[in-house]
Amino acid sequence: MAKDIVLATDGSAYSLQAARFIAQSRLLPEGGVVRVLHVAASLPARVSHFVDAATIRDWYKDESAKVLDPTAGILREAGVPYTAEFRIGFAPQEITQYADEVDAHMIVMGAHGRGVLLDAVIGSVAGRVLALTQRPVLLIQRPGDASGG
Repeated sequence: MAKDIVLATDGSAYSLQAARFIAQSRLLPEGGVVRVLHVAASLPARVSHFVDAATIRDWYKDESAKVLDPTAGILREAGVPYTAEFRIGFAPQEITQYADEVDAHMIVMGAHGRGVLLDAVIGSVAGRVLALTQRPVLLIQRPGDASGG
């Protein structure tokens, strides 16, 4: 039985609130691990003409740490077992693929909730994750309210 939770984070207040929700709830099954994932967008290919691969890899690592560290810190302080990693690519696809790879119990994400019109025009990572996965997805929409009310 799948026990791990994938917590997709972009470093926003919504993502941090999703981490707080996991830390304060009994959402994680016993023996499970929260797998914190940040997906960085790919740099334009032309960047590799000016910057070597090792520098680009280090930049991705540093930028992802800025996102992962605060989220992981919330879980660490609460004593919630976690791992943290980053991937590079299209966030909805990488999140759902990672959840499949680790056979996650569910995916948890902060949802910015910009509105139907804006999401229809520019898209929504959360909406695309919902469309791409068969796993349960929990969206935390309010950055200042872990109780949901």
